[in-house]
Amino acid sequence: MDSIKATLPDMVKARVEDLYNAQLSDEEVLAHMVDMKAKAARLLELAVDEHRDEAADVLRELLELAQRVRRSYVDMAYRQGLRDGHDLKSLL
Repeated sequence: MDSIKATLPDMVKARVEDLYNAQLSDEEVLAHMVDMKAKAARLLELAVDEHRDEAADVLRELLELAQRVRRSYVDMAYRQGLRDGHDLKSLL
């Protein structure tokens, strides 16, 4: 029981520090996505007419990949939360 009392505060403190020191908030991520879409539109404007359709396809693929990356980060955070909860439960 003493080891739990010694470990639990450190685990909670570490998780709170992780959350507090997280660099990206939801608003920042959304702002980055808006900025990326604006830059993609500008890049498409710069594309030569004969390659404009091909450039548009590549930009769409890039934007879809960015969405997948965002979803992957959400999934990873969810799984990490489940692991942390399981570890906490096993300590208690």
